[in-house]
Amino acid sequence: MKKQLSSVDLHYLVKELQVLKDSRISKIYQPEKELLVFSLHKSNLGKKILKIEIGKSIFIAEEKEEYPEILGFGQFLRKHLDVCFLADIGQLEPERIIRFTFKAKEERKFLYVEFIGKGNAVLCDEHNVIINAIDQHDFRERSIRPKLKYVYPIMGYNLFDLKENDLTEMLKNSKKESLVVSLATELGLGGLYSEEICLLSGVDKTIDPKYADEKQVHSVLDSIKQIVGKDIDANVVLENGNVIDFAPFNLQFYSDEKHEIRKFEMFSEAVSHFYSQFKEVKESAADKKIKELKRIIESQQQTIAELKKEEHELRRKGEAIYHNYTLVKEVLDEINKASKKYSWKEIKEKLKEHKFIKEINEKDKKVMVEI
Repeated sequence: MKKQLSSVDLHYLVKELQVLKDSRISKIYQPEKELLVFSLHKSNLGKKILKIEIGKSIFIAEEKEEYPEILGFGQFLRKHLDVCFLADIGQLEPERIIRFTFKAKEERKFLYVEFIGKGNAVLCDEHNVIINAIDQHDFRERSIRPKLKYVYPIMGYNLFDLKENDLTEMLKNSKKESLVVSLATELGLGGLYSEEICLLSGVDKTIDPKYADEKQVHSVLDSIKQIVGKDIDANVVLENGNVIDFAPFNLQFYSDEKHEIRKFEMFSEAVSHFYSQFKEVKESAADKKIKELKRIIESQQQTIAELKKEEHELRRKGEAIYHNYTLVKEVLDEINKASKKYSWKEIKEKLKEHKFIKEINEKDKKVMVEI
């Protein structure tokens, strides 16, 4: 289950949200800290409700609910954006950030809605200087504070405009243990779409990304291009009758018999339906205890397997010594006799061509015999 929208999800949602361009803001609501609702009106389209759950989701809602309260940031947005027109909507690719451009006469303002981390909404002037934000934070690489320039973290590679040499370079320099994890985190695809790309490309998701060959890289890139260039065929995914996920098109990942696919005309509708129906099952204390016990058992079983392997190796060595006891005894007697007359350095020199003695450690007075 996806708890947040991925960069690919936003890519397709932004396509659908273009229908809201040139709409005029009628009302802005903020009934909860993490919820912004825009009531918009457009000629030949009528009223539309844009619902933004900060850090979680964004979609066009069918009907406006009653919002008796409006919190401080919502009131602030009303003051700055009231009767403005929504001039543009775009994703700051490949990031999980949408920029709304509002215009009134010659003045422009930008509202950045972030779906990274816990999420945020940041209002900026036409020079991208922050006016206000739902949450003001100081991060290692940036600060979200009034009067500062708005900056955002940028991925090293843009999955929506990826070249083969870029993908090759990323995988060769990957610090991840598997291809699927590298695509999910270092390219920003997220878990679901990384799994899907591995299925589409036919490349084993568990391979070390550093060792992906030219053919595998090419296949992965072709699959990425398919993922970001499809027509919308929105759906939600059900398992045992329960809504578990949503997607802008059919996924091989959910093509097995245990999953049911329910279609929607718009991706926005599928997202809305998902968040209205999905109920996350919280793990009980008993389930957590069972999971911990299973982890301990697995660890103990692994230790037992390693000890059995070590026992087998020691037994094999013991049997080899037993069957070659006479030879080993002769070598030991020879070494002990020589040590009474010569130094270990001299013994090492004299026995360097010995048939069975392969190494003498004069410092530790140890002899390695091959039998």
